[in-house]
Formats: sequence, C-alpha cells, structure tokens
Amino acid sequence: MPKLTKKIVEDAQPADKDTWLWDSDLPGFGVRIQPSGRKTYVTRYRTQAGTQRKFTVARCTDVTAEKAREMARKVFAAAAEGKDPAAEKHALKVAPTLAELRERYMREHARPFKKAGSVENDEALWRLHILPALTEKKRVDAVTRADILALHGSLADKPATANACVALLSKAFNLAELWNWRTTGNPCRQVKKFKIRERETILAPEQIGALNVALDDMVRDDEIPQSMADLVRLLLITGCRLNEIMSARQDWIDHERQLLLLPDSKVGQRRIALSDAAMEIIAGIPKGEWLIAGRAAGEHLKHPHGMFQRIKRRAKLPADLRPHDLRHTAGSIAHMAGLTQKQVATMLGHRQLSTTERYLHGFATDHARAVATVGNVISANFKRPDAQLAA
Repeated sequence: MPKLTKKIVEDAQPADKDTWLWDSDLPGFGVRIQPSGRKTYVTRYRTQAGTQRKFTVARCTDVTAEKAREMARKVFAAAAEGKDPAAEKHALKVAPTLAELRERYMREHARPFKKAGSVENDEALWRLHILPALTEKKRVDAVTRADILALHGSLADKPATANACVALLSKAFNLAELWNWRTTGNPCRQVKKFKIRERETILAPEQIGALNVALDDMVRDDEIPQSMADLVRLLLITGCRLNEIMSARQDWIDHERQLLLLPDSKVGQRRIALSDAAMEIIAGIPKGEWLIAGRAAGEHLKHPHGMFQRIKRRAKLPADLRPHDLRHTAGSIAHMAGLTQKQVATMLGHRQLSTTERYLHGFATDHARAVATVGNVISANFKRPDAQLAA
C-alpha cells in the first residue's frame, strides 16, 4: 500500500464490512472505512504488556492525511514511553462526573454517618449551589481550584453557605481520592474561607419578661398555639437545641427523676436534667405522643421560624434573634449564676469546653460595670507620686 494521501482517502469506497487502508511510510497508521461511508484515521500499536490496541485519531473530514500522520506519531511516541493512549481515552469517556460523586457521597458517607438534619443540608448544598455552579457532567478529575474559588466567590453575600459548600466539597474530594476517582489532589485545599461574624445575641432580664408576656398575649389572641409558647419557654429554661425539644416524645420524660432522655441528638444519647419550672410547663401539656404537638394530628410542631418572627416583633426583641439564641441566653445566665464552665457544658451537651466559651457572654450592663470597675482602679494609680505624697 502506498503512502496515504488526500486523493487515496477520498477515492476509497466502502464495502459490506469494515475495510482498512494502511500507510506505507508510517507502519500502524491507516484509515478505517465503514459500510456507512464514514472514514477515520486510526493507529494500531502494542502496549509494553504486548496487548494490541487500535486508537481513533480523527475523522477524515476533520483533518488532512498529513495532520493525522503527525497525530499518529504522538500516539506511537506515548506508547513507546509505556503509556496506553487508547486506555486513557476510554478512561476519560467513563470518568465519574460530579453528579456521580454527589450520589456516592450521599449514599456512602452522608446518609450512613451524618444526622438527618445534616443530610438535608448536604442535599440542599449540592442541589442549590454546587451542581448548578460546577455542572453535573463535569468530570471529578477536571475540577480545579479555580472552579472552587469561583463557586466560593459567587456566594460572597452568603458567607456561611459559601464556607459550607467548600467544606462539603473538600470531604467529597478526599473520598474521591480514596475511591481512585481523582489523582490530582484536593482542589479545596488552601481555599480561604470567609470570616463569619460571631453572633452574641442574648436576652437581658427585662427582655425575657417581655417575651413571656408576648407569649401569653399571643396565645390568648390565638396568634400562636400553646405548643409554640411551650417550645419557646422550654428552650429558654433548659438551654436545649431546637430539635431536641421540638421532636421529643412524651415517653422520653422521666417524671420521677426529672429527666429528658434523648435516645439520639447532635452529640449522641443525652440525659437532660429538667428544673421544677420545666416540669411545671410539661405538666400542663396535654397527653399525647409528642412533647410539642403540631397542628396536624400525629405530628410534632414543624417550621416554627415564622411564628418566632411574629413573637419577636410582639415582644420588641432584636431582629437578629434566633431560636438558637435562647440557648445562648440559658448558658450565659447559668454562668452568671455561678455555674462553672464545665457545668454549663454539661447542661448544654457540649463535648468540648471550647464550644461552651462562646455561650458565656453576660449582659451588656454587666460588661459595662466590669469595665468601669477596672477603669476606676487603674485610673486611681495615674496620680503623680509627688501628688500622692502631698495628699
């Protein structure tokens, strides 16, 4: 067979089955002619293991014979270096995508090992932010640090969400390395996260009183159900997390020992001591399945945030107050009442004392008095020595 030229390739006619024309100048380089008339430049080589491979270089309509010959030489050079271009090309075609990474991450990591609320958060991050930004079909091994930085930066107005996306992806890419889905390292490394303003909203005594009055008035006026008022009061008295009270069952209450026995929580199984005030609220709750019953029969209260917004407005409380800040308030009051940091940590169900430090704020008036006391003591020593002697 002579050297392949444009004319020879164009004149070649299809047959009932695939036919092959091989180049005389470059052994292993040729043209495949399919019965449909489709013509493609191909190479035939052997791997270092002795396996024969065929590699499609390009369609004859896309490149000239000379250009295809140059491309074929690169394939042969790669094979001579011990590479397998055909296998590598196939691997790219079947390489896992971000959509597949999401599915495996949720199936093998999130659902087996994370709490239900965290699983929901992860699903929302994938659905609302990560996949729309990076695209579902993007290969896992093709994601770069620039892609992660672009995603993170696009959420600058939602810094907490932006940081959560990077944290989730960092874990997912670590798993991808373990699964041999990625060999180029974790693209989330060295991505600087946004600084989140630490929220320190706690209620002063007069605000707690205003909240209590607002709860009574709103129940009386049928603006909120009694169960919502019970939820708010129990959160404030116990320092529990929202879901620990909202999804608690009545048979988890040990009335004799005054305990709430949670079979599971954010930190695992918990035994929460209940004060007389808490037990008084619980005693007034109608008997049923749930401690905080919802409007629908057989369900606990759900989605309390809208009602909490109305309660805040009625009690004229800070606009940025969250249900979780009732927990902060309980921790701060406990500390100011003389409880040690360890005792407050036990009450709040913290594994680490460092977490509890964020809850030990104190009221602004206490802080002002402390600053004034220190300032007076120090300023008393600002007098000149000779002035003190004269006195």
